[in-house]
Amino acid sequence: MPYTEDMALDKLRFHNILVGEMGAPSEAATELADVVGLGIDEATEGLATKQDLQAGLWELRLELLHAFKDEMNRLLRWMMAAGITIGGAIIALLIALIVRGS
Repeated sequence: MPYTEDMALDKLRFHNILVGEMGAPSEAATELADVVGLGIDEATEGLATKQDLQAGLWELRLELLHAFKDEMNRLLRWMMAAGITIGGAIIALLIALIVRGS
């Protein structure tokens, strides 16, 4: 991550807080600000951004919707096949009753 002006200002603010409010020696505050500044850069290097998280969630949502659609289509095909089979059996029984009764 490149060193930016905001990072330099944050480091300077941290140094001033250490020296002004906590009474730390200037040299120690400078070293600590450098260490913390490097630590923050290294710690935030591989973190995901909010946009990355939202994109991942949308991708997951789309995958779930496609899986749900596929499952619904499978169940509808099964129900149609069962309905046609049962309907055919009922029609065959009715025809058998009509033929037998005549």
